[in-house]
Amino acid sequence: MIRKLTPEELEAIPASLDRERHFLYYSYLTFRKPRTTHYGQFTDQGGLLGVLAFLEGLPFYAFSVFPVHPSFDFSAVLAFTKKELRLPDEAIGNFIVHEEDMAALSGQMAFAKPPEKLFLMKHIHHQMLPAADPRVQRLEPSHFDRIEALMKKLGTMAFSAEELQYPFYGVMDNERLAAAGGYHIYGADYVELGNIGTDPAFRRQGLGKMVCAALTRAGAAASPNVYLNVFEQNEAAIRLYRSIGYETVAIQHIIQFFMPADSHK
Repeated sequence: MIRKLTPEELEAIPASLDRERHFLYYSYLTFRKPRTTHYGQFTDQGGLLGVLAFLEGLPFYAFSVFPVHPSFDFSAVLAFTKKELRLPDEAIGNFIVHEEDMAALSGQMAFAKPPEKLFLMKHIHHQMLPAADPRVQRLEPSHFDRIEALMKKLGTMAFSAEELQYPFYGVMDNERLAAAGGYHIYGADYVELGNIGTDPAFRRQGLGKMVCAALTRAGAAASPNVYLNVFEQNEAAIRLYRSIGYETVAIQHIIQFFMPADSHK
């Protein structure tokens, strides 16, 4: 049986969830909950086999998956979700999954592109965080247009305007925003850095490291759990994050997949 989860069922899931293994889905249950819809597959006895969730408001089709049992039929739940939400056949879905769940799920979808490895890193070594640099400032609402323009220029896929409610830090060069960064998640439970980038004209000046350090410091003031995601091939960024005290705590894959066509077509 496949159906939409009830509020009571959603409230019960986080207690049994490993946040770092199911990092994206955990965010759908907590900070992103108001904009998500969750569909679960159940046994005839009512046991939960797994969940597929859909997040509204991003410029792509954003999903998250929580496989509970090896018999979870992802393809069936995806087809059900697509029909319920009236998503188009040509749509490409996206989600991030832990490497331990990758094998069971990968055979149940058609990849739009090869999966990419993604490292979840956590700030562990606080003594490695460099001293605050006065050139980094907390950005104000008057900077929001510049932030959005920089994110667009850098092609930051996961940026959404609602994240401007969280703190942003950056370096200004006269009236130009040279580098900036913010958060995907910002709360007492945990913090996730994101939307970090430097204008190409200002690279190789250490601005990215300064901004990341400021974000980490502010994040640590809000929560003891400070995370970020980085692609495996971005070796320069990984070296930077390690230099200020981050360590990899989970290996994930970011997946883009084709929606199934309706069976009656």
